[in-house]
Formats: sequence, structure tokens, C-alpha cells
Amino acid sequence: MRSSAPLVFRLILGRELRLWARAGRAPLLWWRDDDARAPTEALDRLLELSRRHNAPLTLAAIAGPHLPALVRRVEAAPAVEIAIHGFNHINRQPPGRGFGEIVAEDSLEWVGAQLRATVMAFHRAGARPTLFVPPWNNLAPQLLEAVGGSAITAISAFDENRQSGQGAMRLDAHLDVLRWKGGGRFRGRWRFLSRMRRLMAKRRLSGRWDEPMGVLTHHLDHDAATWAFLDEFLAAFPIHARADLMLAAPPEREALSA
Repeated sequence: MRSSAPLVFRLILGRELRLWARAGRAPLLWWRDDDARAPTEALDRLLELSRRHNAPLTLAAIAGPHLPALVRRVEAAPAVEIAIHGFNHINRQPPGRGFGEIVAEDSLEWVGAQLRATVMAFHRAGARPTLFVPPWNNLAPQLLEAVGGSAITAISAFDENRQSGQGAMRLDAHLDVLRWKGGGRFRGRWRFLSRMRRLMAKRRLSGRWDEPMGVLTHHLDHDAATWAFLDEFLAAFPIHARADLMLAAPPEREALSA
């Protein structure tokens, strides 16, 4: 953790970081932001944080009428990649069965056609994404099978380990800055950092030092407290590019103090 980190970061994470440091290790973090639809003031603020903290960002975007303008805006931002965030980001699940745009009755052929059409929409807008982020992190079996024959080489949902299978690598997010029950709002420093400490301990005890942890944000839902915390967090920890973490060899890490 960098010396500029607030005291609360050290109180919660200090002991675990010292245990990592004794082993010559540091946590691998990456950053994903979901639900981008168009250039907005909130997006500008997000991209400025990425630029100022030299923090690579994966921006999960939804295809729509403003996608070309969004792609043009992101092209001007260093170290930002666009990912596909679903076909239309419309919930098609029956009442009481959660959220997701692919239902059990959908055929593999239909899902494959939707995926191909969405990839082409991004290509027409000027982007060549290779990562697919399912809305609501709902990874349907048909999608897992369909990506194998597409331009998509990786998928990202929530809270699983890095893995490969069925034609695509997987790299998930694990640390959401927002709570969603009753509407999106800041999770709070203590809850967020305590979860990070637990994830770090789990990786240390199992010897999975190089298992990444993904930070998840939703820029359109951030309040002032969320923006302030994100600024602090990006100042305290180096962030790695998603593509680097998908490589077989782990990237070179910046040494962190506790």
C-alpha cells in the first residue's frame, strides 16, 4: 500500500499486507466499470481518475445508438479498453428468478446469433472488444458455449477465480464499491476493505498469490462518497490491465509497503 493511503486503509489491511510482504508478494488488482451507454459527465470523471492514477480500466459498454460516440470518447483515453456488456441489457427472466438476458429456454443457436450481432455492432462503432461481461453477472450455460466460436476470448462475471474453459478465459470482479439492495449506494470503506482483507487472506492461505482481485464500479450510480473512496483507493494501490492478467505469466508487480 502506498504511503499516501488513509489511516483506515492501514488499520484494516495493514496486518494482511505485512504477511504478503514477508512472502515477497503484493495483491494483483484490476478494475472493471459496468453499464456505460454514452459519453456523460460521470464517464468523463471516471476516465479522469483512470488517467490521473495511471489505472487501466475495462469499460463494459452496452450497444445502442450512442455507442459510436462512446467509442470515440474512450479512444482519447489512455489505458482504457471497451468490453461488451450483454446483448441489450434487458432482463428476460420470469418474476422471482433473478436477473438475466438469457433464459433457460433460449437455444444455443439463438444465443450465438445474438452474440455475433452484438460483436458486429461494436465493430461498426469502431471497437474490437474481446471481453464479454454478462448483465447482472449472469453467466448462462448457452453463453459459455457460444463464446467458443466467436471473437470473444474472455468473459468476466463476479467472485470466481481466474480460469479457462469452453474456449474463453475467465477473469471476474470481486470487490463492488456499491451495495444494491434497495438501490445502488456506497458500500462503505469498512465493508469494502474488510472484504478485500478476507479475499487476500484466502489467497495467502491457499498459496494463490497471483489470483487477481477485480474492483467493480458503476459510474452512473456513484454518489459523492463513492467517488471520494475510489479516488483514495486508486491512489493507494496500483491497478493492472485486464489483458496483462490474462497472460499465462503473472505481470511484474510494484512493491507495496504495509
